[in-house]
Amino acid sequence: MNFKSCLVVGAGNAGRPVARLLNYKDVDVTITDSKTYDEFTTRRQGMLDILKDEGITLELGVKTPDVSGFDAIYLAPTIPKDAPIYEQIDESITIIDQAIYSSIIDEILDMDKIGITGSFGKTSTTDMLTHIFEAAGYNVYQCSSMKWNLVSEAIVDDIIRGEHIGADIAILELPHGTLGLMGKVHLNLGVITNLRPEHLCEFGGSMQRYIDRKACILDASDRLVANSQCGDLLTYKREDTIYFNFDNDEEVNLDKYPPIYKGSYQNDSYHIEYFCDDNSNSYDINLESMAYYTYENLTAAIATSIECGVSMEDIIKGLDNFTGVGGRMEYVGTYNGIDAYYDASYGDQSVRQALKKIENENLIILYDNVDSTTTRDKAESGRVIGDYANIVIATGYVEITDTLNMDAALELLGAIENPDVIKMAVCTMDDAAMLAMKYAKKGDIIVHLGPGASNSYEQVKTRMINGLKEGCKRYE
Repeated sequence: MNFKSCLVVGAGNAGRPVARLLNYKDVDVTITDSKTYDEFTTRRQGMLDILKDEGITLELGVKTPDVSGFDAIYLAPTIPKDAPIYEQIDESITIIDQAIYSSIIDEILDMDKIGITGSFGKTSTTDMLTHIFEAAGYNVYQCSSMKWNLVSEAIVDDIIRGEHIGADIAILELPHGTLGLMGKVHLNLGVITNLRPEHLCEFGGSMQRYIDRKACILDASDRLVANSQCGDLLTYKREDTIYFNFDNDEEVNLDKYPPIYKGSYQNDSYHIEYFCDDNSNSYDINLESMAYYTYENLTAAIATSIECGVSMEDIIKGLDNFTGVGGRMEYVGTYNGIDAYYDASYGDQSVRQALKKIENENLIILYDNVDSTTTRDKAESGRVIGDYANIVIATGYVEITDTLNMDAALELLGAIENPDVIKMAVCTMDDAAMLAMKYAKKGDIIVHLGPGASNSYEQVKTRMINGLKEGCKRYE
């Protein structure tokens, strides 16, 4: 690097990992933000405290940062291009961009890398691949949103703590925010699980802008494994793309994007058929502990593993160790005879996939605030859960930002079109879980839905369980 000091403008989700990574590389870093320390949430204050403890200078409450005296600058993507600070930047100052940040990551994570992006199934696919490669004898460094909702921060935190040292391979979940920072990182193999409308509010409602962000992985990867479903959606195609598909639906043109790996569900068993060296291979795999809605992700994991030279024997051995990902239809126990599950789904497709195996049951859905770090479509969420639930209890508290927004809960409930659904709004998840026990009957199932199970996994899960236990005492 040809710079010794850097000003990071913006102490948000992009600026913090940039500051920490450059500080780790012995750059003298100052991070500035227009907000004062007290204007950040308690959780964000804790993150800023970490930066300060590591030697990064914090200049908060600064409306007009001064770039003089710095060799380099990073500007958060939320800063408009016509902001006055751009007038201070000349050719003597290096602008830290996606390419520079990615090159630093490549220098540190100098082993082979597999990157997984897509709309749904990234975390599950990452975890499956980790178990498979470990069964094949690899020392794996893995990072996914199960470590930290913001994977870009999790990767930097792992680097600082040396989690990557000694690994033969890195298996990385790459959500769109992480790709925004390290979309040019070198991947030996990239994976696109699927492309469906998700997080569009972060892209001005544009599906094309969302897809273009995911498509960073096309140029970053030596080889690409992708769902046939992605074919027509991608603006440009790689002719060498290795396609996979699970139980084709009408939206996918398999003649146009023929899959080399085809997964299906036959005779109560998962079936995989693939073509390798002009030979057709097929296996039936008994996966009693794996939910049906993960089979698309499983097909992606098998395709990726075989393309990396892993044997089917090691694949099956690794899958035997995979028990599911926390917050993905996670069973959290029986309370007064009522089974309870914990899931992070909130969009149309993900909710339908999650509830598929219990769609014929009487459901009480606990829906935490769908707006967390970003604004989401409450109407879409309300409509889809109205197709499944008997009772919906929506909450207004957002764990990750430590704020209460009951309007979001009421908007979600108001969008439920089924007049037979009983609707209630409460503040917190423990209140919702306790109330669910009041109305639950034998044979009902309680399911948590919402992004809190991902971005505040332990906190929301603890609230839910505490509420269920308290409800058991009150409504035996």
